[in-house]
Amino acid sequence: MSGKRLSLALDRFRLLAAFLVVCNHTSPLDSFAPGADFWLTRVLARIAVPFFLMVSGYFLSQDGWRGTGRFLKRTLTLYAAAVLLYLPLNWYNGGFASPLQWLQKLLLDGTLYHLWYFPAVLLGVVIARNLARLPAPAAVFLAGLLYLIGVGGDSYFGFTAAVPALKTMYDGVFLAFSYTRNGLFFAPLFLLLGAAGLRWSRRASAAGFALSLLGMS
Repeated sequence: MSGKRLSLALDRFRLLAAFLVVCNHTSPLDSFAPGADFWLTRVLARIAVPFFLMVSGYFLSQDGWRGTGRFLKRTLTLYAAAVLLYLPLNWYNGGFASPLQWLQKLLLDGTLYHLWYFPAVLLGVVIARNLARLPAPAAVFLAGLLYLIGVGGDSYFGFTAAVPALKTMYDGVFLAFSYTRNGLFFAPLFLLLGAAGLRWSRRASAAGFALSLLGMS
């Protein structure tokens, strides 16, 4: 696919992904079709954030991650604007208990729940860029291990909390992070998978997408 056609296709899917993010936060079908709403918001809509991360990884890796500094500056600017925009809402909600908690939210969790993506992609890009110095299989493997640790503290916490040693480990993790869907555990894998799109065939990528969607369903 030519660069122009690829950019057009990604722009179109960005619109769809943005729509799915809205669906995820509003549950549009819940009042009349709860089952369909569950699949829409808990399965299909879950591809949106990984898609945005993979697009970032794809384009950053095209020049060997040399554009990372420019990407981080641009993202930091957007994040700062979002933080300022939502400051009145933070104050209305009572703010944070201490300056340390504010710093934790600002650097790791996002100052409001839905702003978590900004610190996640900022930290994730730094980690992914350093992992990318390794051979690609090793980089993806290590990012995959981080992701598995992350889902153990999120989607599958009900299982890991039943194992005392794992619960102790995650209690330590949650001293720093409010949740594991963040730049350390969640973002690096998808950034590196986006970078891998430069090497993988469309057939391999389509097969991976289909298997992932089937597994989530």
